[in-house]
Amino acid sequence: MPPHNLTEQAQQLRALAGEFEALHARVRDVSYTPGTEALRQISPLLLKAQDLTATIVVRLGALDGSAYADIAGSRASLECLASVVVASSLAGNDLASALYANPYEGAPFPGYPADDEAVRTARHAEAIPRMTGHLADAAHQLDLSATGCHYVAHHIATAQDQAKPVQRTTGPELADAQYDAAAPAAIAVAAPKPPSMPRGRR
Repeated sequence: MPPHNLTEQAQQLRALAGEFEALHARVRDVSYTPGTEALRQISPLLLKAQDLTATIVVRLGALDGSAYADIAGSRASLECLASVVVASSLAGNDLASALYANPYEGAPFPGYPADDEAVRTARHAEAIPRMTGHLADAAHQLDLSATGCHYVAHHIATAQDQAKPVQRTTGPELADAQYDAAAPAAIAVAAPKPPSMPRGRR
């Protein structure tokens, strides 16, 4: 892979990290009232998370299918980027779970009374902690995603000057390979399992 292509790949990942950071801030600071307003506030966040997940899958495929995969230490970076796919997907799942926990205001079946104000207030009070928990989990996963993108971008940039192509299954590792491997492992350990459905985690 020519140096200018490596530079472009690193720049794309830094830009993607910035998008994850921006979405993290939006999710962390989102303000809503349960019901229709919550649906309107959270839905765009979910759609953006799904878009970023699709983008990181494309970036992973581009790196894996390029000469970068023959550079010493690239395996750790590819594994890290794969863990970003997981974290980003979990963020989307958390946002979807927040929408699932949201109390909707549709009319009941015929013959059933409509909720009075006390019932409506109780439903909202029960939903808010669950929704808040899902949103907090989504923000955490987005933070991990940004960190992973920065890590891989740093390795790509560094590889231009200090790494040479080697056989994928032979040859010495870089002196800091153990440090390189720690980042994807840390993200994998930090990522919680997806929530059970249909009940929320909180």
